[in-house]
Amino acid sequence: MVTGATVSTRAGAAASALALVLTSSLPAGANGHEANTIAFDEALALGAETPSVRAMKSTLESRQRGDEKIRGAADVTQLTFMPGALVVPREIRGFDLQATVTQGWNLGGLGDDRREAASLERGALSASVRARALRARLEAARRWIDLDTLEKVSESLESRIDAAETLIERREQALATEVGTTQLLTEAQAVSAQLRQRRLAIEGDQFAAATQLALAVGRVPEEERLVTAGDPPNPILPDTDEIRRRFGDIDGLPDLVVARLRETSARARAIEASAEYAPILTTGAQADRPAGDVRAWVVYGIAGLSFRGPGQERRSTSTAYAEAAGAAVATDATRLEARAELEAALHELEHTQAVLDLLETQTLPALRQLVENRTRAVALGEESYFALADVRDRELAAVEAAHRARGARTWARVHLWLLLAEVETGAAAR
Repeated sequence: MVTGATVSTRAGAAASALALVLTSSLPAGANGHEANTIAFDEALALGAETPSVRAMKSTLESRQRGDEKIRGAADVTQLTFMPGALVVPREIRGFDLQATVTQGWNLGGLGDDRREAASLERGALSASVRARALRARLEAARRWIDLDTLEKVSESLESRIDAAETLIERREQALATEVGTTQLLTEAQAVSAQLRQRRLAIEGDQFAAATQLALAVGRVPEEERLVTAGDPPNPILPDTDEIRRRFGDIDGLPDLVVARLRETSARARAIEASAEYAPILTTGAQADRPAGDVRAWVVYGIAGLSFRGPGQERRSTSTAYAEAAGAAVATDATRLEARAELEAALHELEHTQAVLDLLETQTLPALRQLVENRTRAVALGEESYFALADVRDRELAAVEAAHRARGARTWARVHLWLLLAEVETGAAAR
């Protein structure tokens, strides 16, 4: 599993090497667990191969094959046959034939403009694949951490339920020997029932989390639901100042690359649309066979220049330029969203660490001491069992809060780690 995985985000922490880095930190036999269990590294790798990502890859491959057949400057090729007959005078009547072949040539560089626009569109599509894969990995990571957190909460709850059931057995035995009382047994049964009710709620949350994880890794949710295997990841991050410095240039993030290329490709389509209305040079030849002389042929050369009416291209070009203008604004919006995402992740990392520190250094020690005090008071008959159960419930709630805080902190670290890797990958590609 990924226990203690220490992955730096310095150069070399590229997203393409992500699964390899994680797998290299696994102990021997880590991938030998049962089919319904899944380790973090597996979830991360499978997240990048979900049906939605594969569909985009297939679209890109199909587009690549189709764009290879884009024509150059050649325009319409026309072949014309004109059979006829000479009727008058009757002395030389007979059949006549004219054959013409012409080829049009776009003089506005349409072939190059088409290929350029297609290349930029493929670049945007390729970046979209990368962006979708990143979001899929983030989703898979988040769902795995959520399920792992709930499993730890469930384990803590089960230990309380076991203790409550043991207490019921003891009080039933005490009642049978007339040492205990019905009230003491009823108190224990009430506490156990409340704990089992809490377990049902947690089981519902676990089922939902396991289903979401199955969807995030491209698996069909089955009756025997997924469970996590191994420890959560622990990627090493630089300090906050260094993270902010590396996030100073976020243009390498896939979402921003997509936005920029959509703007650029829209402008390229406008240039392509304009080139479609450029003058057309027509060249060709015409052959005539006069009537009455089957051996005679007259051959002509053809050259012509066709012009479009002024402004005919405006509709096509204005649409493309409007799309480019909208894409430029969308790029700015995407940049703001990316900044907000990074700031939120940094805040989450700092906030969850503060929450966890408070729970581990103050709240939990105080509650555990209170449990010990109440336990002694109950043994001396100074407190009721309900008073002890109340403080144990508070302790259990604090333990659950600590598990959730650890999960949130792990998610914040993984979130930043994956984003940093993408920023560095994008920067290296530019």
